[in-house]
Amino acid sequence: MFYEPKNDDHGLPHNPFKSSTVPRVIGWISTKNEDGTDNIAPYSQFTNVTYDPPMVMFSANQHPVTLGDKTTVKNIERTGEFVYNMVSGDLAEQMNDSSIAMLPDGVKDKFEYSHLEREQATLVDVAMVKASPIKYEIKYLQSTHLPANGKIAPVDVIFGEVIGIHINDDVITDEGKIDIVGIEPVARLGYYDFTKINNSFEMLLPKVDEKYQDLVDKGLEGKL
Repeated sequence: MFYEPKNDDHGLPHNPFKSSTVPRVIGWISTKNEDGTDNIAPYSQFTNVTYDPPMVMFSANQHPVTLGDKTTVKNIERTGEFVYNMVSGDLAEQMNDSSIAMLPDGVKDKFEYSHLEREQATLVDVAMVKASPIKYEIKYLQSTHLPANGKIAPVDVIFGEVIGIHINDDVITDEGKIDIVGIEPVARLGYYDFTKINNSFEMLLPKVDEKYQDLVDKGLEGKL
């Protein structure tokens, strides 16, 4: 099949695009609300941008009714900081709970609603998910606002610099690597589908001239 996204003429019951760019890391983003309470929400369009210095980005569609920024975006642009919390396999349900659009009456914030134990970040004034095995403390850099085709709300793209990284010692192997398979990070597949990273395999890059191989190796390790 072939279709043009602007025409939405794929002929399928569900749009296939978001289920074709997979798996997508879930950016579980925590921020500070204007009233001082804590906010957390998952965003499945999240990734690294570069590594020296380490930077990340995520995108958030604006509110489909009011066309205003999501609370997470407002908080980041107001405070200049946020935290990424890795979603391990055992946190999948709580991550999903934190996606609720509106809290029930009497619930203080999304941490409380999702039954998440929090801890304070070191360099930014943001709560983190204590049980998350890897957390980034992030300084806000800039936003880019992208138009939509008209069927959904416009998009805010947030860029930030990682200024602090927390790694649970229990997920570091004897070889000094992150035990990704043991963490079982949760990723988005589109529709209502998710996956857990529970296996991996290694492939070495093709060798090049000895003069340049050291640069290739350093680039792979993020040491350039």
